[in-house]
Amino acid sequence: MLRVALILVALVLLSALAIVVGAIPLASGPAQPGERNVTIYVASNGFHSDIVLPTVSANRDWRPLLAVPPLTKPYRDAPFVAFGWGAETAYTELGTLADLSLGLILKATAFDRSVVHVQPVAAVQTGMDLRSFTISEAGYRALVGHVEASLELDEAGGPVILPGITHGAGDAFLRGRDRFWLLRSCNVWVGEGLRKAGLPVGLWTPLVQSLMWSLGPGDAGER
Repeated sequence: MLRVALILVALVLLSALAIVVGAIPLASGPAQPGERNVTIYVASNGFHSDIVLPTVSANRDWRPLLAVPPLTKPYRDAPFVAFGWGAETAYTELGTLADLSLGLILKATAFDRSVVHVQPVAAVQTGMDLRSFTISEAGYRALVGHVEASLELDEAGGPVILPGITHGAGDAFLRGRDRFWLLRSCNVWVGEGLRKAGLPVGLWTPLVQSLMWSLGPGDAGER
């Protein structure tokens, strides 16, 4: 019982640290004032976050990536595509919170293999769980590079698709290059990419709350 109590206390302290440190914004990307012309989105479901990018822009055309199974029409024609990064175990074995178990948590947080989730998005609507940001072309290229650098490539230089794994909404899972662990969560990955794009992101954002708090209201707050 003492060991369990100590673990719970450590988790509480770690969460408190994440909230405090995540609230300290730090921007280190190449974005320059006066060059802001690419709109991106950050989506949250309360515990996980995604980066939502335009499917086609002057700097990147994601349609070739969307043209491989299990990504099928009409999803391939979506104007936006969401990218999320995370543990293979949690992403592919955790259907709902009811499936959550101690064994799954330990497996997912102990340097599990990573995957990149690709989800075509037909429309975006700003709100509490979706915020828009306008960044420079240089910042967008850095963000695209962050996503691409997270993908494991095959011998032909293409992404590695995990066969037969999908949420059934025209999405797909790609093999990730890095390992997932407790201190580098999906939200940390999103924060890293946004920081490269020049946005003021918390120093360490393992929790989606710390990530979204450090980002502020996005473009909606400038109206």
